[in-house]
Amino acid sequence: MEKERIVVEDVLISLGITAIVKNVFLEKTDSPWNEKVLVKRKKDHLDAKITVWDDNLYLYGRIYRLLLYVRDVLDRPFNYEPQKAPKEDGDPSLWELYAQIWGIYVDSRMERKNIANFYNRHVRRNLFVDARKDLTWEEGFLVFDKLWEKPSYTHPEIVSFAHNLDSLLRTDPALASADNFEVEVQDFLKDHSVRKHIDKVPSHPLQQMIHEILNYTAYHCKGTIIYSAYFGICFGLNLRTYAELITTKENSLLLTLVNFMNGKQTTHQVTESSDLEAIQREIKNTFDAIHRLESPG
Repeated sequence: MEKERIVVEDVLISLGITAIVKNVFLEKTDSPWNEKVLVKRKKDHLDAKITVWDDNLYLYGRIYRLLLYVRDVLDRPFNYEPQKAPKEDGDPSLWELYAQIWGIYVDSRMERKNIANFYNRHVRRNLFVDARKDLTWEEGFLVFDKLWEKPSYTHPEIVSFAHNLDSLLRTDPALASADNFEVEVQDFLKDHSVRKHIDKVPSHPLQQMIHEILNYTAYHCKGTIIYSAYFGICFGLNLRTYAELITTKENSLLLTLVNFMNGKQTTHQVTESSDLEAIQREIKNTFDAIHRLESPG
């Protein structure tokens, strides 16, 4: 745990909280999804326990984001009031939304600081949309963007948004004439598959294009796991989703590719007239970038 302790000391100095955070206890986990931080107040200081994924990928950023929660708790303008926060053992969905909004505040600051982070905007957006399955895609993306772009929060604001997130929708006229077919994604929550996603596309040529993309990826991107999520078809490698293909009832697809070198995502609209070979090359380039990232030296 020596490298983790070195990073912790560096981050504490960077965040300016060494004087009050006396002890940071470290615990390892086998998945980035299990990372968390617990805080315990003492009379004249604060102790923290962080659970960290046993992997060097984005180690500095992952520890930084965990201790950024601690920095929020200590920040007087943030006005942390734990007694007013939703309880995990009370209403699980409300608590999950509260945790997601605070996570958005943490990870959006990470992006603005250009600190590489496992929970980049792409990952955080998907987690948020998953927590609010009742929203259409357009509504979910709109609300997420508003939350992500907000420069600062107080804890009471986070609690308020968790209880009344729909207030962000009522003020946006762009949604007045929105096509809400995405609500039908609810049907896929319990029963979805790659085949069902493809069948949802009305255009036969576009269905064939999807098959070509999947066959190419399976053959040329060895080790890729192609799997179905409720929102679309995902391409994963070594616990990382590097591409998503979202099918719609329109004659188009949305292909999102994640660059793990800089944490950025690129989304392409794919239609019958799109250059299939160019799309396949971009998927292969994204796949190859993961191998370069993981290669020693």
